[in-house]
Order: sequence, then C-alpha cells, then structure tokens
Amino acid sequence: MKIGILLENPIQVGGGFNQAINAIVQLQRIIGKQHEVVAFTTIKANLQHLKRLGVPAEYLPAAGRLSRIALAVLRRLIRKEIGKAWMANKIENALLKAGMDLGYFVTHSSTPNYFRKLNYVTTVLDLCHRDDLEFPEVSSEGRFEERERHFSTCLPRAVAVLVASHQLLKRIVVRYGVDEERMIAMPFEPSPFLSEAHSIDRTAVLGNYGLRDGYYFYPAQFWPHKNHIRILEAISLLKQKAAVNSDVRVVFSGADSGNLAWIKQQAQRLGVSDNVTFLGFVPVDHMRALYEGALAVVMSTYFGPTNLPPLEAWAVGRPLIYSAHLNEQVGDAALFADANDAEQWADAMLRIRDPAVAVDLIEKGRKQLKAIDTERLEAETLFVHRLEQFAQRRKCWE
Repeated sequence: MKIGILLENPIQVGGGFNQAINAIVQLQRIIGKQHEVVAFTTIKANLQHLKRLGVPAEYLPAAGRLSRIALAVLRRLIRKEIGKAWMANKIENALLKAGMDLGYFVTHSSTPNYFRKLNYVTTVLDLCHRDDLEFPEVSSEGRFEERERHFSTCLPRAVAVLVASHQLLKRIVVRYGVDEERMIAMPFEPSPFLSEAHSIDRTAVLGNYGLRDGYYFYPAQFWPHKNHIRILEAISLLKQKAAVNSDVRVVFSGADSGNLAWIKQQAQRLGVSDNVTFLGFVPVDHMRALYEGALAVVMSTYFGPTNLPPLEAWAVGRPLIYSAHLNEQVGDAALFADANDAEQWADAMLRIRDPAVAVDLIEKGRKQLKAIDTERLEAETLFVHRLEQFAQRRKCWE
C-alpha cells in the first residue's frame, strides 16, 4: 500500500506546523517498513524543513500561474467553494497518478471534503469554533459555518480521524456523530526541532534579541484567543504591588495573525510597554534557547483542549503556568490561573519565582511527558491496526 501524507500549512502557523511534521515522521517510523509512505507538500518552502529531518518529500503544486489567476476569479465572481473543489480535484488527481492508495492529512484541511475517489485519514486539532465561539477568528466572516460544513462532510467519510485527546474525541462523537471506533486519540509531542543538536549558543541567541535569562515566555501567534492581554494585566499588577523588580519582562514570540497592534496598544495603556519584548516569528533554531532562558513558560490561551507549548516547556525543563480550564492535558505539572483573572496570573507568576516551586514543577513536567509518551505508544498501535485493516480491504479493487 502507498500512503500519501499531505502537508498544506507553512511553518509560520507555528504549533500546527510542528505537529504536522511530527505526524509525518511518526507514520514513517511506525509503518514505513510495511508500506510505502510518501510525503507531499503544496508549499515549496516546506521541502527544506522536511529534508532537515530526513524526510524526503515531493512538491505538489496545486496550480500554475494562469490557474491561480483563474482560481482567484472563480473565488470572487462565483463561490469560494468552487475554487476549493477545483484545487482539491487537482490534488486528488495528482495523488492518484502517483499511485497512492490512501491520503493522510496531518493538518486541519478542507481538501478531502471534495475527494471523489481516494480514501483518506484526517486530523482534527480542535473544535474551538464551538467551544469558544465568541472569538472572531472562528466566528466572523462565515468561519463558523464553514467549519461546521467541513466537519459534517469530512469526518464521517474518513477511514480514520486523528485527534490529540480523548476529551476532543468525545466531543466529536457527540457533535458530529462520527463512529468512535474510527477515531484515534494521538497525543501531541514537542517540536522535532527542539530535540536537534544545536550549535547556536543560548547567550548568542538571547543577545540577538537584547534579552538575558529570567523572563516569562509566551510562544504564540497573535490571535485574540491566545489572551496575551491577561499577561499584560498581570505584569501591570505585579509592578503596582512592587512585587517584583522594575525590570520584570515578558517575551512574546509568534507571527501577527491580526491582533498584534491591539496588544501593543494595550501594553502602552497599562504602562508595561517597557516590560514586553515582541520578537515576531522567530527561526526554529532559536526556540530552544528562548525556552531555556525563560524563568517560566506562561500560556493564557482560551483554546484547547490541548496545546504544544506545555510539552515543549517540560521537554526543555522549564516550569509552566497554564490556563486552569485546560488542566486535563497537564495534570499537576503546572501552576494554574483562570484565563479571565489577571490577579491569578500575577499570583502564579510571583509564586513560580520560588526556586523550590519551579524545581517541583519541572520534575512533575518530566513525569507528565513520560506518561504522555506511553499513551502515544498505545495510540500508535491502534493506528497501525486501523491502517492494516484498510490495507486488507484495499486489495479488493483495482
């Protein structure tokens, strides 16, 4: 059997990209000896990132220049769905021409919605358009309706649906009626780039950004749901209470997804602009050093139920402060604060400065990471079984 893995996101999407890379490496490891696994990407720049991890991949151009112009016209003058269907058809035909028996979408993708022949495995990272529908990134400009159509169409037809937690699995079963036996709860794992041998010295990386050890680190794109405002409010409270020295610092890394200007404006209003460093999107080579230099990793996000930074904090040996409503992912390996309550975040940020508290959390993080590794191995066994079931059925037709 030949399995084609589809990577359709650029590295700038952050955690979703890293998880997709992990999924590609994982499939090659767990089933690459029994079946042929071929990686495809619709973004040419991804080839270098895959090559770096020893993953050969093929570039799958969805359209040529003239076709892209035609697609733009279709989207404007007719319907966005027609453009998507046209592009998906080109992708499906390319996979069939390459002899693929099964497609595997490792990111949230509407492409398989329009497949007419090829079977597929798909991935669901969250249902936050239902969990947290107030946020514009999942509710405005038809995004809520688009997601509902996608999940209702794509998931019931999938050979298997990969999700990051049993909590998310249950929500999908209830909301979309997907058969539970076709779903696999596959836990996230830290970015593969964090485990690489790094030749870049931490002091050099931090110096490049004008930083020194001892800051609070929040790696997240600037979406409203990431709740950067709560960290700014917490820093303001700490300064007002004179609970920490005046050079307390929070470091935000991540691409601007439309909310950066608002956060900078709020930092100025709160009088904490001098205490915040905005790095923007940083090279993957710098991420380990930025984690290592942190006093603690903070993540005040509303979206879940799972996220990558907690795992990466534990992998690098840094303590974590996390949104309380997402505690199921992290067990006791974090200090928790209500995503709505800046006072709680300020208290946790002050408490984690105690070396005894930090050391305890780091050790608990290591244990939690091992428990998640064990859960992932069990999920991999289930995934292999599901793929082998499909392989036997695939023998029944040409």
